[in-house]
Formats: sequence, C-alpha cells, structure tokens
Amino acid sequence: MDKSKAESVVAIDDKNLDRECILLPTQYIRAAFQAAEAKRDAVEAKNLLSVIEADMAKEVRGDPVGFGIEKVTEAAVNAAVITSGKFRKAKQAQQDADYNSDIAQALVWAMEHKKRALTMLVELHGMGYFSAPKISEEGKRVIEQQMQRRARRPIDD
Repeated sequence: MDKSKAESVVAIDDKNLDRECILLPTQYIRAAFQAAEAKRDAVEAKNLLSVIEADMAKEVRGDPVGFGIEKVTEAAVNAAVITSGKFRKAKQAQQDADYNSDIAQALVWAMEHKKRALTMLVELHGMGYFSAPKISEEGKRVIEQQMQRRARRPIDD
C-alpha cells in the first residue's frame, strides 16, 4: 500500500463519526490480512535466501577455480556467495519483503490509533464539545441592549 492510500484509510472525517465507526472494523481486518500476507512473504523470501545461499556455497565448493578461489576457506566461499548476482537479487527481494511487512504492520498500528481517536471524538461529541454555544433569553436581551446603546452613540470624526 502506498503512503497516500494508507493516509486516506486512517484519516478521520469528524463530520461523519458514525460512518467512520461503522467502516473501522472492515478497514482493520483488511489491514490485518495484508500484514499477515506481507509477513508470510517476508518469511518465504528469507527462506529462499537461505536456500540460495546454501546452493551457492555448494556450487562454489564444487568448482572453486570457476569462482576465482585458489584456496577454499569459509571466508572465500562466503565472499563468492555474497558477491554473486543470484544472492544479491534474493537478498534485495528479502529486504523488500521485510519492508513491505513493516509497512503493513504500521498500517495495523495506525488503525489501532484511529480506533482510539474515534473513541475520543465520540466521547467529546457526547459531551457537547462540538456544539455551538447557546445564549439564554436573558443573554440575548443584554446583547440587544448593548447593540442599541452603541447604535445611539454619536460617531466621532
């Protein structure tokens, strides 16, 4: 999921709290499934990297001269493995999968924050935080009197 889409999913429309509360469980389960799939992909990429590393090490030990190794040592084998294009490509795929897993998990955490923010907004709404101030009849009368007095005053040049 790209950054702008993730931001739009966790954004809260404070004018439609009821709709936000209704949509949250569906959004959350989608994010949770995405996170689980991304985690599975990261584990698979890590496992594939291990297999490629083992296969490459076996290949290097079988033909050290073909890999430019004069004396077969663990360090020489490791160097040949990690500098191979096949290993580097698998390593990059593993890093990308880990990144995607982290991003998917961050979205789940953001959904948790959204849940808490919605809870607080609903509580504030229930307490009348967003309501317009109401003036009593006595207050209206006082304001009208003040406006009339101001209207009667002469304008200074």
